[in-house]
Amino acid sequence: MTEAPPRPRTGLSTPAVLAGALVALFTGSLTNTIIGIALPTIAGELGGQDRVAWVAAAALLTMTAATPVWGKLADRRGPRPMLLAAIALFVVASLVAGLAPTMGWLITGRALQGAASGGILACANALVAVLVPARERGRYTGWFGLSFGTASVAGPLIGGLLVSPGAPGWRWCFLGVVPVTLAAALLVRLAPDHRPEPRHAPLDHLGAALLALASGGLVVLLSAGGVAWPWSSLVTVVLAVAVVVTTVLAVLRERRAPDPILPPRLFRSRTVTIACAAGLLVGTVMFGGIIYLPQFLQVVHGHDAMTAGLLMLPQIGTMIVASAVAGRLIVRTGRWKRFPAAGCALLVAGLAVLAPLTPATPAWQVAAGMALLGAGTGLTQQVLVLAAQNAAGPGDVGVAGSSATFARTLGGAVGVAVFGALIAARLRADLPAALGAAGLPATDDGVRRLLGTPAQVAALPGPLADAVRASYTHGLQLVFLTTLPVAVLALVAVLLIRETALDEGAPAP
Repeated sequence: MTEAPPRPRTGLSTPAVLAGALVALFTGSLTNTIIGIALPTIAGELGGQDRVAWVAAAALLTMTAATPVWGKLADRRGPRPMLLAAIALFVVASLVAGLAPTMGWLITGRALQGAASGGILACANALVAVLVPARERGRYTGWFGLSFGTASVAGPLIGGLLVSPGAPGWRWCFLGVVPVTLAAALLVRLAPDHRPEPRHAPLDHLGAALLALASGGLVVLLSAGGVAWPWSSLVTVVLAVAVVVTTVLAVLRERRAPDPILPPRLFRSRTVTIACAAGLLVGTVMFGGIIYLPQFLQVVHGHDAMTAGLLMLPQIGTMIVASAVAGRLIVRTGRWKRFPAAGCALLVAGLAVLAPLTPATPAWQVAAGMALLGAGTGLTQQVLVLAAQNAAGPGDVGVAGSSATFARTLGGAVGVAVFGALIAARLRADLPAALGAAGLPATDDGVRRLLGTPAQVAALPGPLADAVRASYTHGLQLVFLTTLPVAVLALVAVLLIRETALDEGAPAP
C-alpha cells in the first residue's frame, strides 16, 4: 500500500523536532536509569523489599507489551500524533509514581511509565524514518544512543543527589522530568503531520492483547517463580501453560489478522528476524548491569548513592562514545554489521571480567568490566533497530523498528525479573543461617528486616552486615555467570545477519 508523502520540510523545524524527540527519549530513559540508585532508599521508606524488583520490572514489562502497538499506530496514524500521545501518558505516569503513597502505587506508576516509554521509543524511531533518508539515519541512531547514554550518566548522578541526606528525596526522580517532557512535546508539535493513507482493516486489538498476555506472563513466571511460590507449585505449572497457550494463540492471530501488530511478512527477512533475536539477547544483558551494578556498589562496597552514581561513569562514558562513533561511521560508509558484532564481543569480555566479583574486588576491575559493558551496549542497541528498519518495506518502517525494540525490551524485562529472582533466592537461602547464628528468628520476616537501605545494612551488627554483603555478591555472581552465555549467543546471532548497505535498503517513506 502506498502512503501519502510528508509535507516538505522547511527552516529549522526538522532539527527542532528531532531535538524534541531526543529530549523525550532522554526523560523516558532517565526514569529507568535513575531508579537503580534510588531503589534501596525507596524500599527502606515504602517497605516491600520483596516487591522492589517490580519497580524496575513493571516498567520493562509494560514497555515490552506496548512497544509493538505504538509502532503499528505510528504506521497507521502517523508518528507525530502518536509520539505526542505517548508523551502525555508519560507525564501522567510520572505524577502517579512521584506522588505514590505505597509501593503498590509506585509500581502502578512505573507500569504506566513503561507503556509510555515504549511509545516514545517506537514513535521517535518512526519519526526519524519519516523525516530522514535511510543513509542519514545512522547519524540519528548515534544521537539516540547518545541520548540513552546521557540519561544513563545523569540517572545515577541525579538519583544519588536526590536521595542524599538533606536532598529533596526520591520522589523528584519522577516529578522532576515532568516540565522537561512537556517542553519536548512543544518541539515535537513542529513536526509535519505525516498521515499515511487510511487502512480499512481495524487495529488488531486481539493480537495486541495476546502479545501483552504472553510477554507479561513470561516475565511474571520468571520473576516470581522460586520466590513468591516454589517452582514445583501448581501456580507455576498453570502460569507456564498459560504463557505457552497465549504465545501460540498470538502467533496464530498475527498470521490471520488483516493488519497484524507484528506482521509475519516482516520475519521473512533474515535481517529483521536475527536483529530481533540479537536484540532480545542484548537487552537481557544490558538491563542487568544498569539496574543491579549500582546496588552492588551501595550494598556491598558501602558507597553512598552519589558516589555509586559517579562510579558508574566508566560504563556510561564508553556507551556514549561508542554510540556516537558508530553513528558517524555508519553514515560515512553505509555499513553497520561490524558494530553490533564488535559490541557483542565486548559484552562477553565485560561479563567475564565482572563474573568473579567479591566484596574485595579492586575498583579498577569493576571499572574495567563496566567500561566493556558500556562500549558493547553503545555499539549494539540502536544499530539493530536501524538494521531492522532498513530491511523493511516503506509501509512497515515503524513496526519494524518497534519489533526490534519490542525484542530488546522483552529481553530486558525478562533479564531484570530473572536477575532479581536469582538475587532474592540467594538472600533467602543464605541469610537464615546468619540470623540463627546471631540468636535471631530465622524467618522470612527476619530476612526482610535485614534488607533495608544501604545505610541500614551498614548499621547492622558486623556478622549480619557481612552476611548480607556476601549473599548479595553471590547473587550478582550468578547474574553475570547466567548472562555470559546469553552474550555469546547474541554474538553468534549478529554474525549470522546478512548485511545490506543502508543506501540499498528501503527509502524513507
